[in-house]
Amino acid sequence: MSLPSEPTATDSVRPNRSIFWAAILLIIYGVIETGDCLTVIAMQLGLVGNVYPTFVFPGLQHLMDAQPIWFLPPFLFFTLLHFWSGVGLWRNRLWGWWMAIFVTAAVIIFTPFLLPMSGGDMLVAIVLIGLLLIGRFGRQTLPGGAP
Repeated sequence: MSLPSEPTATDSVRPNRSIFWAAILLIIYGVIETGDCLTVIAMQLGLVGNVYPTFVFPGLQHLMDAQPIWFLPPFLFFTLLHFWSGVGLWRNRLWGWWMAIFVTAAVIIFTPFLLPMSGGDMLVAIVLIGLLLIGRFGRQTLPGGAP
């Protein structure tokens, strides 16, 4: 009886569904956030009024009403990182996984400042963290634990 060998590059590899769904979710998230970027530009140009709900912090609300263009850099940050981390995961790249962890952590940190608008972002972030951790670590056990 021989011991099982490590998989080689020529062996068929089963796709990682958790990473696949995280990639899809991140790409969709990035595409949707493109709408936020375009909306802020349209608001600054006076083409549309403020379409966002009232923020919890009055200072942010005043900024959104008076100079919405200042929201473009953070919106672009989240848009690009969500999209590119999704592409990286789609291509099964480790940098995509790390970028997804980074941007999802940033969403969790910034969510309280953008409430109530960002409540849905927090729910997506929770799902993404779960998918990313399950996809990366799968069935690995903790050291010293039972298999």
